[in-house]
Amino acid sequence: MERPPVRISPTARASVSGDGLVLLDVECGLVFASNPIGARIWQLIEQRRSAAEIARQRADEYAVPIDRARADVDAFVATLAARGLVAEEPTC
Repeated sequence: MERPPVRISPTARASVSGDGLVLLDVECGLVFASNPIGARIWQLIEQRRSAAEIARQRADEYAVPIDRARADVDAFVATLAARGLVAEEPTC
């Protein structure tokens, strides 16, 4: 079963550019930066896409194997979650 999309923390603010992504947690002052691939993943999170959907899109856009894309997306989302920038949506 596919996991639901993650939700963005209400205290997270994002700035996306051609150079990548900068996230700020306005509550605790945490700053997180990522490359353009991370920025693209963030944009798809903002669109409420599931990790599987994001991985498929990443595989298509960057011509990488789906297994690699899924591992990259899962690792990126886990990093964001560990910093409190995203959390899994409740299932009920």
